[in-house]
Amino acid sequence: MALEAVEVVNRAEEEAREIIAAAQNEAKEIVAEAERAGRAALDAARVKAQEETQQILTAAQAKGEAAGDAVLSRAKKEAADLVADAKGRMDAAAAGIVAKIKGGEGD
Repeated sequence: MALEAVEVVNRAEEEAREIIAAAQNEAKEIVAEAERAGRAALDAARVKAQEETQQILTAAQAKGEAAGDAVLSRAKKEAADLVADAKGRMDAAAAGIVAKIKGGEGD
């Protein structure tokens, strides 16, 4: 009977080792799956952040180009106004010089 009891204990120990090994393997699989899921989530977040960054940069570039176009347009108008004003003054100055010259001929 003692031999049978030892065999029962040995079988129970073997079963316990098998259960522990199975549990350890399952735990390793769970950890590996969690790591894969974590990497996938991180990669997805990275891709999303890159897409959002690109959208923000594109919007900022468009806004900057629009602002630059507005500044350039105002500068061109101001330059045209200055040129027109200078031409008007030049015409008046030339007329004044001609008048002085003509006035000086009679002296």
